[in-house]
Amino acid sequence: MDIKENQYQEGMVKETVHRADGSVEVQWSKNLFLNQGMDYLAAFQSTTVTSVMNYMIVGTATVAATLTDVATTMGEIDRNIMATRTSPALSNVLTEVATFAGGLDSITSASIRELGVINDARSGGFGSLRSRTVFGSAIVLASSDFVNFSYVTTVSSR
Repeated sequence: MDIKENQYQEGMVKETVHRADGSVEVQWSKNLFLNQGMDYLAAFQSTTVTSVMNYMIVGTATVAATLTDVATTMGEIDRNIMATRTSPALSNVLTEVATFAGGLDSITSASIRELGVINDARSGGFGSLRSRTVFGSAIVLASSDFVNFSYVTTVSSR
């Protein structure tokens, strides 16, 4: 029996949308760490900019996250490097933040329904997907809107 078979890691994603009119919308969604992600996390995760898993990817797919998801599972519309990564000493909590902007990232009017953490800057299905979240409701950005995603994960032994 593979020890990974019955073990999984969850976290939360905070989605903060900043509208051009100054209003702010916040929602929280569950995040599921995938098999590939647990392998990378165990071997390579750090809080430095050169970390193996240093990109967030947004997409349009609405199918629930599973442990066997890969990058091509997502309806990718953009990926960005993380802005910050923190892990306070002895807390086992990893917080990763990335920002996506409607006009700047050319993702206006798209229905953002999912978020993932991946190890490759190239779009089009490249890389190993560490974790994936599917949102309860779509995030649609206008040209001057932007959204901050904060992955907050408590990492335990596997």
